[in-house]
Amino acid sequence: MELSGVLMIFFLGISLIPSVEANMGSLVLSTLGGICGLIILVLDVVAIFELLTQSNHDCCGKLVWTLIIFFFPIGGLILYWCFGRSNIDHESI
Repeated sequence: MELSGVLMIFFLGISLIPSVEANMGSLVLSTLGGICGLIILVLDVVAIFELLTQSNHDCCGKLVWTLIIFFFPIGGLILYWCFGRSNIDHESI
């Protein structure tokens, strides 16, 4: 193998090192984002289940809260747990 071929392979390998490091960082961030997304999804499902089974809201109120939680997963969840749960019958707990 010629010296120019060896140098080309060497420089190609060196040029790929930052790419591998960048991909590892994006892999870690994408995994973290997937885990956070899964946690938010589970909390939203729990909130909607609680809303539909245990709340004293009328049908229209349940629909509005469900749509708020569905279209705004994080903000809707926070709003529901701060303001919407006040109509849950706590005597059954």
